[in-house]
Amino acid sequence: MKSFLILTFVVCCAIWGDAASLLPRRRHCSPPLDNSATWNNLMAVAKHAQGQDKSHMTRIIPKMSDNKFKENDTCCVHANILDYYLRNVLTDSLPTEDHHSRMPIVKEELRKVRDDLKTNARCTVEKYDEYNYNRKFRENFLAAGVKATIKAIGEIDILFHYLYESCGQERC
Repeated sequence: MKSFLILTFVVCCAIWGDAASLLPRRRHCSPPLDNSATWNNLMAVAKHAQGQDKSHMTRIIPKMSDNKFKENDTCCVHANILDYYLRNVLTDSLPTEDHHSRMPIVKEELRKVRDDLKTNARCTVEKYDEYNYNRKFRENFLAAGVKATIKAIGEIDILFHYLYESCGQERC
């Protein structure tokens, strides 16, 4: 009797394991977008910067409605902002006291995401002026003045979330 129960349990687990692999999973154009360690590092860096930011009423990354995420070019719009971050925000000239110790890891993961999106989603980065959304982001960044870098790093979790939402498998 015990053998029958154990055998039934093993068979059920095997069947459930196979069934679970058939469930639809959202894959992304870039593996770091779906990596919990990347998310944890990114959140730590963002929280650190948010603690240094005294202007909580302004926002650099424009809000995007859920419907906008469904548009075809949204992934590349955010890839352009990511490239702007890598070239102008997450630079080596950032004073060490202004950034979290996990910043180098985050920068490397974000570079991987940008490169993956260039290849897999066929995004042409460096087209900052092609989209109104990107122009608004840059205007907000420049208007933030001296603390723009800290504010932008504090919003890096928003950018990563937007990349996660807009760069799913259907975009690759």
